[in-house]
Amino acid sequence: MAEITKQIKTGRYAVYKAESEEIPENTYLITSKESKDILYNPQIAGKKLQDRMQKMSEIFVDAVSRIALKDVKKKEIVEFVLLSGALYYELNHGFKKVHEFAVPQLFLGIKRQRVEGMEGQFRAVATYENFESLVDNATVIMGDTIASGATILRSIQILFDIAEEKNYKIKNLIVLTLAGSTKGARLLKEMEDKIKKRSPKTKFYLFAAEQFFHVMPDGTDLRFLREDTIIPDETKKYTLEKYGPVLGRDMKCAVFDWGTRCKNPLGHYKEFLHFVDKELKNLKMDEKGKKELERMKQEMEDDIVLLESHLSL
Repeated sequence: MAEITKQIKTGRYAVYKAESEEIPENTYLITSKESKDILYNPQIAGKKLQDRMQKMSEIFVDAVSRIALKDVKKKEIVEFVLLSGALYYELNHGFKKVHEFAVPQLFLGIKRQRVEGMEGQFRAVATYENFESLVDNATVIMGDTIASGATILRSIQILFDIAEEKNYKIKNLIVLTLAGSTKGARLLKEMEDKIKKRSPKTKFYLFAAEQFFHVMPDGTDLRFLREDTIIPDETKKYTLEKYGPVLGRDMKCAVFDWGTRCKNPLGHYKEFLHFVDKELKNLKMDEKGKKELERMKQEMEDDIVLLESHLSL
């Protein structure tokens, strides 16, 4: 188990350091109203989700600036954007709000493919890249959801391959995740060890919102209160108050399919409605869980009505 200690407390968020030999040396958990507004409202999608992610990006950027960017020049900072899910981390918005500058961006089109015959195993395939904004001695910041870890690991490998081709050094690599798994954190520790051998002066940071989640055997489903979690007492208490012990274990996923949720709201609503209807029939579900599911369903149905209405000018 990781040792969790509070490092920073501001008016908007708290930062905890998580320490264990199994996870990266500089691993932090950020708790905030903004992260809870997203993680405990899986029914929202589209504009509502994007608006909340803009607020969350400000929290991410402010926390990272206090811990990892103290000696970094603006011209050295670049965002590494994985297409398409990382677009919705809105990190450029965060930098504009917190520091009043637009951060240059690198782009990589990358997608997961299931490994046939191996449950929960994926390979990541790159389909597009644009690294013209990469600079020497760069501080690279990237945001992504991390379940199996296949996408983030392959992306980091490609980043360092490109940097070596250009004869550039990476000063800092900072990974931000709204929903990251404990399994992914362990794999990033292995990646950190490889980075140290490949680029000894590179410093690696991992920031996650609220907790590291238990990933289910399918390699995608992130659960709150399960065996393989790293979670501050504050977040655990909030989860029990919000969901109760049954839904706290059985909520299908902290973020569901992140790409679908961001860019295809109706597709997400359909998937989420199927889950809610199934869980409302679950005889083990307690009243707290049912009440929360019914609240989510009603809000989602209201949003579907709005999407089905005509534009008004």
